[in-house]
Amino acid sequence: MFTVLEVKPLKARLFDSGLLLATLVVFAASPVLAQGKTGERVMIPTLQSSDKDLGVQAAEAIRSQLSKQTNIRDLVVVPKADINNSLASSGYNTTEALAPGDAKALASLVRAPQYLDGTVTKTPTGFKIDSRLIISRDMTRGQVLPSAQAPKLDDAASQVAKSIQAARKQLSGEEACHNAVAQGKYQEGVNAARAAMAGYPNANIAGACLVDAYAALKMDDSVIAVSERIRASDPANNVALRRLADTYRTRGNTDKELDVLVMLAQSDPTNIKLIQDVIAEMAKSGHADKAVPLMRDLIQNNPGDPQLLNLAWLVYLNAKDYKGAIDVGNEMVRVDTAQASADFYGRLAGAYIALGQQQKAAETAALGIKKFPNDSNLQLFNTTAQFRAGQLPQALESGKRYVAANPKNAQGYFLLATIQDSLNVYDDLYATIQNAKNNGVDPAQLSLIALKQGSDAYKAGVASKDRADFQRAIKFLQLSDQLQTGADAKFLLGASAFSLGQSAVNDANTTKSCELARMARDAFNLASINLPAGGQKYPSEAAQLLTAIPQFTPSVDSEVKRYCK
Repeated sequence: MFTVLEVKPLKARLFDSGLLLATLVVFAASPVLAQGKTGERVMIPTLQSSDKDLGVQAAEAIRSQLSKQTNIRDLVVVPKADINNSLASSGYNTTEALAPGDAKALASLVRAPQYLDGTVTKTPTGFKIDSRLIISRDMTRGQVLPSAQAPKLDDAASQVAKSIQAARKQLSGEEACHNAVAQGKYQEGVNAARAAMAGYPNANIAGACLVDAYAALKMDDSVIAVSERIRASDPANNVALRRLADTYRTRGNTDKELDVLVMLAQSDPTNIKLIQDVIAEMAKSGHADKAVPLMRDLIQNNPGDPQLLNLAWLVYLNAKDYKGAIDVGNEMVRVDTAQASADFYGRLAGAYIALGQQQKAAETAALGIKKFPNDSNLQLFNTTAQFRAGQLPQALESGKRYVAANPKNAQGYFLLATIQDSLNVYDDLYATIQNAKNNGVDPAQLSLIALKQGSDAYKAGVASKDRADFQRAIKFLQLSDQLQTGADAKFLLGASAFSLGQSAVNDANTTKSCELARMARDAFNLASINLPAGGQKYPSEAAQLLTAIPQFTPSVDSEVKRYCK
């Protein structure tokens, strides 16, 4: 189901070979084995409790009650001595409750197909035991037992013992279902699981196998129905939650999938691998923001772990939690300096930019360039950071170097053109656009850059009445039209040429300048050529200018004759 973002699980506490040897010795001396009894074994380890003595006492009380209530030929309760001998031989404390993975390992070693996991607490009226019967084959498959409460510990233990016997009624059917599913006989698995559940309606262990069979048969409605039933009685049931997340994701029901994923992570907050999987799935589904609270708790509970910090770095970035990303990223490279790659510096600088901390972004990019001077992506990011920090001369030089080293990279040209525009070096900007075209950059995108330059220049000319602005507009608009013809460029080119001609013809009469007279004539001719095409998008404006041009023609012709001898 889940794809982990290249993060390995943390080291788990495992039993060593010494425990296995010690357990085999215990088996050989076990009076149960010596008598040749064949009943299945169930292990009752120390229960979780704030009072460690109470956890030990409750476990022994349950063992005692279960042994009294059952026949040894049908069920063997692993003796306390067998459990303690195995634990002591490997250096484990015999009075402490085991972690989930350790309990499963111990159950397998003492050959118990099932074991109990539970907690015991003192109440104002006596004792309360909450427990779950788990199959050793797969610790994610268990049966929540009814909460047991009584004034006396033995009475509460007796209730648990009876619940264990009732829950075990589903196990033979579940085993048959498991084997059928493993062999690809899914309908047989369905039948076996249903039979098991008939004898114990709240059979979540068998129900989990039924869900597996339905999933293999692609019966999504049945998967959801059974999984939701299991979840109702056991909100932490790993199998049901995983199947629900899978099915809701397949159906595109992202909201329900995310709700289930959160429950899955909460089902076992000490299971780092599980939480990593959930976080990865949230990020994969495009909802990394949902993973941030889980990631924050995971880091807080496991400070300084380089793998978790790396995962958090990616999650925070994807969630656009840039403040968190910066904090985690700096901690990540402090713990593991190998993580300070060129990509890291680029992403860190980007996070600073997103927060508006342009100077910090420039400093970070500069550090990256110093360490990785030949990394093209970092060079581009360095130029961007300098530009955003207002370091325009430095950005200009960085941009030129980047384009020279990466002549086929369109993004470099676009950035350099933006910097040149900010510095008002329009001739250089014009050359950059032509250079980009010659190196294969998309003409349509370059045309838009030139169009913007021409439009800005035309607006500047209207405000300033400066012919240089109109001439600059014409230059860029002609370039835009050459790169990709369009009505916008045509109209603005015609309007700029008309404005240039109007200015030139008036000044030519005052200064008696042949140059200005010819400029006016050429400008009006250029306007006449381009305005009709621009009129396709701006009909009224183009028509107005085209009507005005003939009014200037006699004056222009007269000035050319008089001043150009």
